[in-house]
Amino acid sequence: MSKTFKNVVIPVALALMLLVSACGTQTPTAAPTTPPQPTTAPTEPVVVEPTVEPTVEVKDEPVVFEDVIGREITLETPATKLVGTHNPTLNAAVVLGGGGKYLVGFGNKSMGRGLYDQVVEGFDTLLEVGKGSNINMESVIASGADLVILPERHQYLVPQFEAINLPVAVILDSDESFDTIIQTMKLLGMAIGENEKAEKVASFIISQVENAQTLLKDTTDKPSVIFLGSSSALSVAPGSMIQTNLIEAGGGVNGVTGVEGLGGFVDVSIEQIIAWDPDFIWVPQYATYTVEDLMNDPAWSSLSAVQNNRVYMFPSNLEPWDQPTAAVALGIDWALYKLHPDLFNFETLMQNVDDFYTLVYGKTFTAEQLGIE
Repeated sequence: MSKTFKNVVIPVALALMLLVSACGTQTPTAAPTTPPQPTTAPTEPVVVEPTVEPTVEVKDEPVVFEDVIGREITLETPATKLVGTHNPTLNAAVVLGGGGKYLVGFGNKSMGRGLYDQVVEGFDTLLEVGKGSNINMESVIASGADLVILPERHQYLVPQFEAINLPVAVILDSDESFDTIIQTMKLLGMAIGENEKAEKVASFIISQVENAQTLLKDTTDKPSVIFLGSSSALSVAPGSMIQTNLIEAGGGVNGVTGVEGLGGFVDVSIEQIIAWDPDFIWVPQYATYTVEDLMNDPAWSSLSAVQNNRVYMFPSNLEPWDQPTAAVALGIDWALYKLHPDLFNFETLMQNVDDFYTLVYGKTFTAEQLGIE
């Protein structure tokens, strides 16, 4: 570059720099009349959601178990659509499903309707397939069931379901006890993939049994109780029925002696009941007669239980607490409350009732709804 070019460029450059500098130091013009707006509009307080772990898809695997009559049951995947002919057996599916999640067909919808109307969505439209030997196989097929569950007393139906290529499991033992109810829960828990819920329900039943044993350990007073049948007051629960377990767990003794039976009430005479003369008489909620019928019947007037106003309906209005179902845990508590009110009060009973129904269905019921006092 020539000296002449340098001499021209440098002064010009300096002049430009001074001009820019001067412009940068000028006083700014007046601010606009509209105040500056925030970059983001005010919003509701931000709620930070907890981090959700990604859902892990568990691959369904074959289920293999042995039912109560020794048959090996193999299901390609856990069952999701159940049908049955016996309400106490089907109740296990209602309990483990927290309602009607697994039900597609019911034996007899009249028993337990008070509860099922509230916890089984669409109970009125659920297929009724019949009970006992009166099974409508067309309805069973139409239900789309992938597993039939039966009690041991209905095992004679197994070939009929096998004939239509429908898996069937016998999950309720005829020798009724708290252990057999727990067994039913665990077998069905395996069949439908509800092992965790089955364990929780089993633990609740066990806790009520153990609590009663602890409260009664120093008690020598054991009132006698006769548990009457459902279709006739002249029928009683023999030692093999769950009602005997309830009486004994509640701190009493079954006043029925010398009578045998398996899985059902046994007919007796009024003379036999008078000879037993129990301290308490319990009538099932689902009976075809009432407590008042007995209290007003002269044939029963000489009984100690009648004279002392110790004839009670065994709860509850929503579902029977005296059948081989999970609700038998509440039957234990009610029996304890009636036979030994000095050891177990009404408030504790209702707390346990709330705990059970919250565990199973996520809801509670009042004493009035249950028909207890």
